[in-house]
Amino acid sequence: MKKLLIIISIILIVVPFAEARRKVKKAGEINNNVYIDNDYGFKLTLNNEWNSRIRKGEENYRLVLVKKNYDIPMEYKDAPDYTQVPRIIVYADTSSIPILAFIDSLMSDSYKSEQKKNILKEFEILNESDLIPKGRKPISIGKSQSQGFQWLAQAKYTKEVATSAASLGGQRVYSSYGGAIVAINNNNTILLFHLMCEYQFFEPIFNQMLQIINTLEWVEQEG
Repeated sequence: MKKLLIIISIILIVVPFAEARRKVKKAGEINNNVYIDNDYGFKLTLNNEWNSRIRKGEENYRLVLVKKNYDIPMEYKDAPDYTQVPRIIVYADTSSIPILAFIDSLMSDSYKSEQKKNILKEFEILNESDLIPKGRKPISIGKSQSQGFQWLAQAKYTKEVATSAASLGGQRVYSSYGGAIVAINNNNTILLFHLMCEYQFFEPIFNQMLQIINTLEWVEQEG
């Protein structure tokens, strides 16, 4: 009888936990290399040169793309882990703020909001101290030619690079990151795409991001 009670107790603990794990909602689905978002009404055709990871449905961060093969600066040839791996983050939320004003609010030191605080958690380029804006401009995006803006920046950095675990000293590297944010507002649904990588390789990687963004389509949501 005692053994039976123990088994029943274990079942009562394990089964709800397993059910909860199964019921975790994803932000979207990828089929035939096309990402379709479950909540914000958009889809993107992905590039085979990038690994993809779908985030949880409860998060505003919907999708993360990480470059499979990327160049390593000569300064890091003996310590490649110091390289900034190219990564694209897709963020979605609602906002009635015009898209240009929204971008400006991200750059403003005086503007505060919970939404901005959430964005800054993973938009790495905005957290760099030595940031040099490289311009912004309006762009038309996707098959629907949605109105958007792109913002580019360079961020200088200094790193102390240990060339091996046994080395007593290191090499000081002066270089910079390249960063981009592309923003689109469609009927108060705002999409943000963030990229950060080594500046010397930024242009071709940014062009790849634009190719993905330009596959953007808005779709009807069920229900």
